[in-house]
Amino acid sequence: MANAVVEQELSDIDWLVMRARSFPKSDPFSAKAWLITAKSLFPQSFVIQFESYLVEKNAKNVDEAARYLQDMLQTFPNESRLWLEVHSILESLQKETLDQKLTFLTDLFAALPTSTQCLMVLRVSETISDVLERCQLLLLAMKKFPNLVQEHGLKLVEMLVKEETNSGIVNNPVNCYRKLLVCDVMPLVLQKGGHLEVNMFHLYVWLQRATEFYVSYVSQPHNHEPTSVAETSKSRGLTGLSEAEMQVTDPWGNLLRLLLLIGQRLKWDMELDLVNKTKDCQIQSLQHQLLRIKSHGSDANSKQILHTAMVLFVHAMVNYISNLDAESSLAGSAHLVPIVLVEGLSSRSNSSSINKSKKPKLDSTYPTIETSPNIISSAFVLQSFETAVRCYEILNSTEEMKFEFYNLCQNWRKETKTMLLYFQIDMAIYQANYEEAITLLLQLPATANPKMKVRNNLQLACCYFYHKQYSKAVELILDLLKAIPLTAATSSAWFQGDSAEDKSDSGHSLFMLQCVDSEIIPYCIQFLITGLKERTLSPLKTDSLLAHLIILLQYDWPKGESLFCEVISIIKKQGSFTYNSFFSYVHRILF
Repeated sequence: MANAVVEQELSDIDWLVMRARSFPKSDPFSAKAWLITAKSLFPQSFVIQFESYLVEKNAKNVDEAARYLQDMLQTFPNESRLWLEVHSILESLQKETLDQKLTFLTDLFAALPTSTQCLMVLRVSETISDVLERCQLLLLAMKKFPNLVQEHGLKLVEMLVKEETNSGIVNNPVNCYRKLLVCDVMPLVLQKGGHLEVNMFHLYVWLQRATEFYVSYVSQPHNHEPTSVAETSKSRGLTGLSEAEMQVTDPWGNLLRLLLLIGQRLKWDMELDLVNKTKDCQIQSLQHQLLRIKSHGSDANSKQILHTAMVLFVHAMVNYISNLDAESSLAGSAHLVPIVLVEGLSSRSNSSSINKSKKPKLDSTYPTIETSPNIISSAFVLQSFETAVRCYEILNSTEEMKFEFYNLCQNWRKETKTMLLYFQIDMAIYQANYEEAITLLLQLPATANPKMKVRNNLQLACCYFYHKQYSKAVELILDLLKAIPLTAATSSAWFQGDSAEDKSDSGHSLFMLQCVDSEIIPYCIQFLITGLKERTLSPLKTDSLLAHLIILLQYDWPKGESLFCEVISIIKKQGSFTYNSFFSYVHRILF
């Protein structure tokens, strides 16, 4: 009786739909028969059409379900229930993993005509309130329908830039809006935009934003391991993106590709097919191109010089610094310990051939760097450093270029600026600009890594020594020797502290060491020997000074035999020598 009453209250359309639903899923044909009858009676009924679509969908009939869906989109374009279904279909296209239900929905979308697919995506994107989700859907549409790039490409760029600014995280370049803009939207607009006109100023801004993002991304600390995906997203500033979307594969390759695409838009002088070549070929070509353009000295190419040098600089700098400190960045390092650039310990602290207050010019002779045989890929590390130095000099070669470079660095993360500071210190030492190196070393943030402390103090001692602040230099070296335990691993030094070989024309040579006791202790001892040797030339030398020199020369004997002979000659000339503790410290037979 109750069922009869309910049926009497239903409309004819609802009653026919109810009769179709009364058949079990194992008998879809009976349900279809009722719906065909219903459709013949009420051909303009959305409810009957949608129920027919659901029957085909539940039966996993892709083609039939697609036909019903297409008919409804054309006949009933304003039905909210229809667009909820379309939204669920489009969501399935963005899922990382697909179950049976989601696979059917993606197959259903693929079975629709291209024009219908495009209509679905654009209509749904207009109804989404979340900006990031709307942008992702528009991006999906432009990837599938490249012709939409002309109409929606620049709008999507503006939407992401505006939302990043409004979100208040613009000072952190590694965020979800910048990631989507730089990694997905920009390359698509530049490659598929065809004759789309992009303002020249905007292209330079795009390149600046891309450089900020990639250099900040690769310089993020990676020693903290988040306990969840949500924490990972929060720590990287990429909230709103899935775990897979957070990852950036080959960031440098992406940045170089953007530089080339934007360069082509700006009609820069570069190889036409450079985009399709390997990353190593691209870097080599850009280096040659930069030097060629720079040598012409044309103001018309200043922007090309600026941005090309900037991209090459950050690429080389991050590669170099990530090898100095294994814990410094996401770029990673093959080294388990930091490496340090120090002076070659030649007896030249009083030399007038080195200008300590003025940086060498671009065409000056660069010093030689001798690397420890224990440094992995030392040639790559040196090449990265030298490339970074040359690009940095270009970026600071004129006041205008220096101003532009400063502005490009303004929005860098704190970690990135610290990496730049480490590079500037090494470059100052490389250029024998010890006063500047001391100033920069004293600006370094405190580090909890004991080996990085050793690295920083060793460089500071070198700079003090060659800046003629001998007491401070020796004090730091003696503190280092106390802090580093002498173990069985300590071996003889591989470097020649006072060798005249393999020096540059300026007489300036450097060492690159690992921050381990087997390399740092021999260097510190050689450092003290070099300092004492300087004092032997002074009329104020004492017997204690000569004795200390003899004691230190026992280390790694007979490496310092020639210097030992010089000391003996001095003692013979002065006719006397007194040192009460001589036999307590001299235990080698040196003759």
